[in-house]
Amino acid sequence: MKKPDTDAAQLPRSAPQAKESAPPESADPYVQRILEAARQLFTESGLEAVSMYSIAKRAGIGQGSLYRRFTDKGEICSALLKGSADQFLSGLEQQVAASAGEAPALAQLQSSIEQIADFIEQYAELLNMIKAEFTGKKQLTQFEHPFFQRLGVMMTELLQRAAEGGEIIDIDPAFAATALISVLSPDLYLYEQKRHHSSKLDISRGIVTLFVTGLAKR
Repeated sequence: MKKPDTDAAQLPRSAPQAKESAPPESADPYVQRILEAARQLFTESGLEAVSMYSIAKRAGIGQGSLYRRFTDKGEICSALLKGSADQFLSGLEQQVAASAGEAPALAQLQSSIEQIADFIEQYAELLNMIKAEFTGKKQLTQFEHPFFQRLGVMMTELLQRAAEGGEIIDIDPAFAATALISVLSPDLYLYEQKRHHSSKLDISRGIVTLFVTGLAKR
């Protein structure tokens, strides 16, 4: 018999098998409590310092209730970011579609790279946690995450257009898009920012130099 969710005072040390994470717009009040608790703790202490235990405790629920909704911090970060990510990706997809036949593909590619850099700068830590949990515990690559898959489709389309229009050198657009997605990465951004004190402008210019200027046919 399945036990109901309870606001247990003592949190169990081990979590039961997790289910798929619920979307942030879920009517489940536990989801809203979890996301609000996580948002508060991430703001107060930073993502790395916050544990699933502390999120459950702040939300006032048992760990079982938490793990039945989210398997790890990456899924919680995905839920927190879902609305902003969907809005950003949908807007970028509309721009890419509208630019077909209206502007050089490389010009739209450069604009897209700059906008992606803006988004990554704003949400770098959340995106990095999502990527770390996705590629670590789930043993999948960054390219298989829905966010990066949608970016990959757009970058492939733009590079395909550029190839067909004679704008770029002879290169497989799908491979070039995958290589581009690999550097449009939150961990690259955080590393460059921390180790080399690079700004968002420095990083986006470097990527544009490699994948726009570098691929342009001379």
